Formats: sequence, structure tokens, C-alpha cells
Amino acid sequence: MKDPVNLLARRPRAVLDAPAQEADTLVQLCAFFVGNEEYVLDIMRVEEILPPQRVTPIPHAPSFVEGVLHLRGIILPVVDLRRRLQGQETPETPKTRLLVCRLGTRRVAVRVDRVAEVLRVRRGDIKPAPSLVVAGRSPFVVGVCGPPDRLRLLLDLKALLRAELERESSRKPE
Repeated sequence: MKDPVNLLARRPRAVLDAPAQEADTLVQLCAFFVGNEEYVLDIMRVEEILPPQRVTPIPHAPSFVEGVLHLRGIILPVVDLRRRLQGQETPETPKTRLLVCRLGTRRVAVRVDRVAEVLRVRRGDIKPAPSLVVAGRSPFVVGVCGPPDRLRLLLDLKALLRAELERESSRKPE
């Protein structure tokens, strides 16, 4: 049996090209907002949703990393998706949340503006991201789902963080 954590994030084309029987399988997605845009993640990646916590900044960390968080004996990096996706910071609001996500053997907390809902979507209703999006600056947007008036972007969190880490490590110190 395939690992459900990786079905959407790693191989969206395989998921989208699945036989008709698998296309009717329901998957659950966690919907959240970053700014005015709505995104979704495979719910199997999300371990828990927390209110904002005290974050300890780390000097010289990549710009998208707020710092680290001590959560029940474990130190987690905290990534601000607003900074990563839109290049801007926003103050916390009462709706700001941290999604504690599993990325393979690692865990990371990602800050989002608000969590919307958990969606149940047929696997066949998740469409691949247009090739221009994937080839451009958004290789971490792997699919699109939802009605035409409320499209949600399916994120590959691993790719989202990997691309940023590579970009940050290639910058020369000033």
C-alpha cells in the first residue's frame, strides 16, 4: 500500500492519472489562507493546529524562518508562509495559526493567517497545476481543486521549503 502522506505531495501526476476506481477515492485536505489566497495541504501531513506560540529567533536564519519553537520537548523550526509565498510580514491576528507538519522524518511548524476547513475531495477532482506555473517560480504548487469561483492551490510543502533553502544557501554574504 502506498504511503498516504506522499500521494499528493510527491507524485501528483500519478495520483491524477490513477485508474477510475482510485479517482473516486476521497482524500482529505487542510484548507488555509495566506493573505487572500486559499491553499490546501494533504491532511496526512498535518499533525496538529496550534494558536501562535513564543518563537525564539535564530540569527542569520533564512528570511522565511521565524525561528524555533519548543513543543512538548521537541524543537521545531517555524516557517512563515506569508513571507515565503508573498514576501511580506503581517502581524498576528486572533485567527493566526501554526500547522505542525510532518515532512518525512522531520517536523516543521508553518504559520498561516487562518485555517478554513478540512475538505473531502475526490482524487479525480484534483487537477494538475498548469505547466506554466510548475515551470515558473511555483514548482511547489502541484495541483488545483475546488469550484471555478473558489480554486484552491495544492502545495507540496517539501518542495516549497527545499526551493527556498537552496535559494538562501546560494546567496553570498554581504
